[in-house]
Amino acid sequence: METRPQKFYRIVVDNLGVYEAVERDCPKNDPRRMNKPDGSWLPRKGIDYPRAISFWSEFGLKKYRESGLMDWHLSVAKGKVEIVTVNRPGEILYEDEYQIIVRPEVVQEIFRAPIS
Repeated sequence: METRPQKFYRIVVDNLGVYEAVERDCPKNDPRRMNKPDGSWLPRKGIDYPRAISFWSEFGLKKYRESGLMDWHLSVAKGKVEIVTVNRPGEILYEDEYQIIVRPEVVQEIFRAPIS
């Protein structure tokens, strides 16, 4: 029987999810977007769950790093970058091999550390 991941990770910039921070700091017409690595491997499910937040599984975080997307995001987002670790919440709105999507009030942060 396959075990489900028990820890999940979120990259935040000044407490804002990294994808939101990139939207804020690097508009769609910004020339830096020409260097953005391909992120089409990640299912775009967040838009189906307004006001929810997403966390990487360990597998998803590894893929995010290896794809170059994380480095690119952190190169264009401005602010204090941290990684937040949470245990598996009891209520998950969506889950795939890369991520979970949850309501913010159901997660309990267990660890937070700066990313430099």
